[in-house]
Amino acid sequence: MLTLTSIRNGERTPSADLDVFIAACGYEGRARTTAQEFHSTAKKKLAIGFGSQHELEYKANSEWFESAGFELIEVDDGAFRETVDQYLLHCASERSVMDIEVDISCFNRFRLAHLVDALRSLPIPEVKVTFRYSIAEFTPPFEDMAPTVTVEPVIPQFAGWTTRPDRPPAAIVGLGYEPNKAIGIVDHLEINNATWAYYPLGPVPEYYQRVLEANRSLLDIIQADGRCQPYDLNEPAQLFNGMNSLVDMLKPHFNAVLIPFGPKLFALVTLLVASSHDDVGVWRVSSGSLETPVNRKPSGHIVSVSVILRVKE
Repeated sequence: MLTLTSIRNGERTPSADLDVFIAACGYEGRARTTAQEFHSTAKKKLAIGFGSQHELEYKANSEWFESAGFELIEVDDGAFRETVDQYLLHCASERSVMDIEVDISCFNRFRLAHLVDALRSLPIPEVKVTFRYSIAEFTPPFEDMAPTVTVEPVIPQFAGWTTRPDRPPAAIVGLGYEPNKAIGIVDHLEINNATWAYYPLGPVPEYYQRVLEANRSLLDIIQADGRCQPYDLNEPAQLFNGMNSLVDMLKPHFNAVLIPFGPKLFALVTLLVASSHDDVGVWRVSSGSLETPVNRKPSGHIVSVSVILRVKE
C-alpha cells in the first residue's frame, strides 16, 4: 500500500508528461469540462460511464469523450473496481513512476473511494496524482428531498477498523445544502456533543447562504463551542491539513468517522485523510436511485490538488 507523502494545491495548467487521464462520463453538463482543458497531453485516456441513467447530457458527453480519443467503458458500480484495477495495472506495467490526472467532478462517492484505494494499491514505487474538480453553477436544491436509504462505510477499505472499540464515536461532517441531512445522521449516531463540521466558501457565493440555512439546526448546537468552521474550496491542501490535525486531536479520545456531504472535493479530502489513518472511517449517506438526476453545469472554476503516493520506507 502506497503512503501519501505530499499534498499541495495544483495549478490550472496541463501536465507536460501525463501517463493517464481518467474521467467520469455522466449526465451532468460539467462531465467533460475538465477533460476538454487538460486531456491533450495524456498518453492514455479513460472515460468511465454508468450502466444506467443515460439521460440529460449523457449522450453528448459520451460522444465527446469518444471523439477526443478516450476509451469509453460503461459499467455498473459492482464492476467498477475490477475495471479500474485492470486498466491501471496494465498502464503501470514495467513502470516505477506514474503521472495520473483524475477529474472527480462526476464520480459518485462509492466510485471515488474505489479510485483512491486503487491508486494507493498500485504495485509501483511512486504515483503522482492530480485531482481536478469542476465547480458547478448554483442549482437550487429540491424542496422534497429523497429519503436516506444508505448509511454505511463508503467502501470496506475505508471502514476505519479501530483497535479501541470502547471509545465513543465522533463525527467530522462536511455540510451540503440538502436540508437537515447532516443533523439527521448526527441524531442517528447520537453524537451531538461530539460533532465537528466544515462548510464551503467558494467562487459561487449562492451556495454559502443555502448551506447555512439547510444546516441551521445543527449549527445552533455546535457553533457556540467552535466546532464549525469554513473551508475554502480553492485551498484543498489547507483543508487536508486542518482536517488531519483535527483527526489527530480526536483520536486519543474518540473513534472518528468522516461524513462528506457537500462538494465532491470535500469527499476527496476525507478519503485522503483516511488514507493516512487506518482507524478512521469514511461513511456515505445516500438516497441511492431515489435521487432525482440534476444537470449541474460548469461555473468555469476548476480546482486542482496534487498528491504524491510512495512506498513507505
